[in-house]
Amino acid sequence: MQRDTLENALFSITINPMLKPLISSIDKNCPKDGSLLLNSLKDFLGEPVPLCSTCRHISRKIANPFYEIGSRLLRADKNFMRNQFLNNEYGEAWLRGFGLMMKGIEKYGIRIPFVPAGPFEIVWNFTYQCNLRCKHCYENAGNTKRRELSTEEAKEVLDILSHISGIGLPALSFSGGEPLVRKDFFELAAYARKRIGYVSIASNGTLITKDNAKKIKDAGIDYVEISIDGATPQVHNEFRGVPGAFENAMRGVKNCVEEGIDTCIATVLHKGNLAETEKIIGLAKELGVRFMHFNYIPTGRAKAYVELDLTPEERLHVLETIGTEIIGLYLQAKEEEVKYGKSNVKVDRFFSTCPQYASVTKELSQKFGEKFMVEAHYAAKKGVENVANFLGGCGAGRLYCCLEPNGDIKPCVFFPTNKDTVLGNILKDNFEEIWDNHPLLWKLRVREDLENYIVDGKEVGCGNCPDKYICGGCRARAYSYFNGNVNAPDIGCIHNKPLWEKIVGNKKR
Repeated sequence: MQRDTLENALFSITINPMLKPLISSIDKNCPKDGSLLLNSLKDFLGEPVPLCSTCRHISRKIANPFYEIGSRLLRADKNFMRNQFLNNEYGEAWLRGFGLMMKGIEKYGIRIPFVPAGPFEIVWNFTYQCNLRCKHCYENAGNTKRRELSTEEAKEVLDILSHISGIGLPALSFSGGEPLVRKDFFELAAYARKRIGYVSIASNGTLITKDNAKKIKDAGIDYVEISIDGATPQVHNEFRGVPGAFENAMRGVKNCVEEGIDTCIATVLHKGNLAETEKIIGLAKELGVRFMHFNYIPTGRAKAYVELDLTPEERLHVLETIGTEIIGLYLQAKEEEVKYGKSNVKVDRFFSTCPQYASVTKELSQKFGEKFMVEAHYAAKKGVENVANFLGGCGAGRLYCCLEPNGDIKPCVFFPTNKDTVLGNILKDNFEEIWDNHPLLWKLRVREDLENYIVDGKEVGCGNCPDKYICGGCRARAYSYFNGNVNAPDIGCIHNKPLWEKIVGNKKR
């Protein structure tokens, strides 16, 4: 039995029975002060919070000692917490994430990987409409005949999201299709920003003119992710299906940078652009933007181009290339901190949505005698490494989920849309009941049930992998290659290479 399995059993028997009632005593909504859960954290971190006598008593006598012990056990730096929760421009999102984490412990107990009481982020496929015809499109966008939510229905959705689990959604990402095709995008983005802690957009960039970049800034959007799938027009345009897409997308990146918007180049790496990986990363460095690698998953339109999926060796090479960049920044930041007491190096610059990224960055850092890991493609900040170990890699249906343009709820954008993957509809069903009880979500959350296969006398798969709690494999790839089995192995992992060769080799025959 693995260590994490034993820890889950220990949590269930000894710690959770004590923690649940303790958090329940803090989880109060005061008619005068609002959420005591959030206010008590502010009080613990030193912010002057006006509290009634009852709330002040609970905060000082119960919450503060609890937070002190918890932060020490997790080795979470209190100054870091203060900066992130109180002094950061995205402090509201961090606070909501904390609230969902605490309520998650109250509901489900502490377990590995962790399950909050609601998603930290929702990716909203905002529209089926698109001005490009990309080979990899999981939404098979471009078909405008499918029903989408009206402007008023979309506002109703945002109102629901702003009250998830009594805390509210920390982060929302508008995706598509192409979000900017919808004429009401800026109206709804501004509406969202007043209700959600952190709002971003994933765009193909071709419609981000100087005027639209300014509108994005004025709407309060915090982050823009623009797809660049080649370092040259030929490679990018062939994959995106429209001439001129590269030039327009690059113009969109530059327009966002000029507006001072936090910008990222997002690249789906596949066999057709693998040779340009380093050059695309070079573009990101040159422009001073972040870089995000997206997994190629054979779903949606990509199912017709399954041969573009990377082999385990190719994927490992990609992850090591990206990981080397972020480890270099980490070491640079650490050196500056030793010399000068602080560092201005931004470590969180190079990411991958591939869950194996955690394993790769862990191994790379160990070569330098360090313990550093990038979890779930967002936790790379100094001060959260120990907490990151708890987040657990693939976050599908656990840390985040997806909304379709018609309001349907899915665990992840890379899952196909069918009767088995649609969990309900946000305007018709109770989101919290779905999050708490849907069997597919719990399948995705329990790593003990991941499967192994015997190939040529050797056991391979995610089930017995020592890194299954920090990675867990891509469940969408498992679903695609194993006919809907979300517990099957991720055959894109280097450790599952024999299974990849058997399955992909048989398909080629």
